[in-house]
Amino acid sequence: MSAVTLPVPFAPNSCSLKLSVNQRVNASPFGGSEQAVDLLNDRWLMSLELPAGYSAQGAAIEAFINAMRGQSNWVALYHFARQVPRGTMRGSLTMSSAAAQGASALVVTGGAGQASTTLLAGDLIGVSGLLFMVASDCVANGSGVITVPIVNRLRVALGSGLTVTWYRPTALFRLVSTPVVEYAPGLSSGVSFDFAEYIP
Repeated sequence: MSAVTLPVPFAPNSCSLKLSVNQRVNASPFGGSEQAVDLLNDRWLMSLELPAGYSAQGAAIEAFINAMRGQSNWVALYHFARQVPRGTMRGSLTMSSAAAQGASALVVTGGAGQASTTLLAGDLIGVSGLLFMVASDCVANGSGVITVPIVNRLRVALGSGLTVTWYRPTALFRLVSTPVVEYAPGLSSGVSFDFAEYIP
C-alpha cells in the first residue's frame, strides 16, 4: 500500500466534500427521547467529475485509476473548488497552542502581520495531514492569533508549533467507486470518482 500521485490532466469540473460523522443514536422505547453519542472519528467523503478530453488525457486518467488498485492505495486530495480561504488570513501559519483529541477549535497564529485577518465559514485549513473546515467566521486579534471553530472534531491531539496549511490543504483518500474511462475516436469520456478519507 502506498501513495499515488494525481496525473497532470486531473482537473475536475465538479467537486463536493461531505463530512461523515461517526455516531450512535438511541431512542427510548417509552417516551421517544433520543441520545446521540459522538464517537470522534469524522471522515471526509469527496466526489469528483472529470470532463471529457482527448484520448491521451484519458490514458493518464486510466493509469491513475488502475494505480489506485481499488482501495489498496491512497492519494492526497484538496477541495478543487476552494483551493484558498475566502477569508484574508495568509502567510506562514502555525498552531499557537496544543489541541486535545476531540477538540472543536484550533488556535492558530500568523504573527503580528496577520492582525485582524479572517477565516470564514467553509474555509479549509490543514494540519499534519488532517483537513479541517472552519465552522463560523473568525477574526485574528492584534497579535495575529485566531481561534478557529471547526466542523470536524480532532481524531488525534495536535501539538503547538505545527505548520497550518491554507493553500490547497489536503487529506489522504481511498478510491471507493469503480470509475472507468470510455473512448470514442480521438476522445475519452468524462469520469466520476468517489473517495473516502484514509485514516492510517
